[in-house]
Amino acid sequence: MGSCRLLHENSKYDFNDGIYQTKRFSHDRVYVLRLDDDTISVFPVLQFKDSTAILTKQRVNYTPIQKKFKDNKVSHTFYKPSFDLDVITIPLKFRPATYILPNQLNTNFNGAAFCGYRIDAYKVNYKRTPLNVYKQKVKHIGYSAGLFAGIGNTLVDDNTLNIAGTDLLYEGMILITGVAANVAVESITFGISLGTDYLLDQYSSNWIYQGKPCIGFTVGLDLN
Repeated sequence: MGSCRLLHENSKYDFNDGIYQTKRFSHDRVYVLRLDDDTISVFPVLQFKDSTAILTKQRVNYTPIQKKFKDNKVSHTFYKPSFDLDVITIPLKFRPATYILPNQLNTNFNGAAFCGYRIDAYKVNYKRTPLNVYKQKVKHIGYSAGLFAGIGNTLVDDNTLNIAGTDLLYEGMILITGVAANVAVESITFGISLGTDYLLDQYSSNWIYQGKPCIGFTVGLDLN
């Protein structure tokens, strides 16, 4: 073991110096050091209870001089897992048909806090330019899955209330909860959700969608 270094946390959007996993769900880790815009050094990492050891003598450089990496691959992908905290909205929500109404596609306001597990993937390869020079290209994408909870509004009327002879018509406040899976491009996330809504007033027990599952399209902003 060559040395131990103090590591710092980097932005999840950029491929910076730091510890990465070599597979999505793996304990095999490496330390990546960016030497310049086109060259990186990769060191194996050993994790102990009280320290992190970087094996500097087993260093491997990836440079634009190589058409392939030393292990004969044309690209390498590095993964960084993290806790994810987002704010999301659900601009489109599909509600299955009930005995009263057909399938519904709602566009009411919904806002929620999302927390879950995220993996950021950085694919590194080298592309030849017209001047026959190889330049490093890094493609980044993030994946996350977790839980959300928030509030929204919905139209409440005589069609959505299981009450005979009512002429109510108002915008009701709802509690939204569920699970979501997202894909992140930089700080913006897109995904799908499976959730349930709960009307928060005296007509909740009569609302035909109370506690019923619905599918949504999510758009979010990463907070951390």
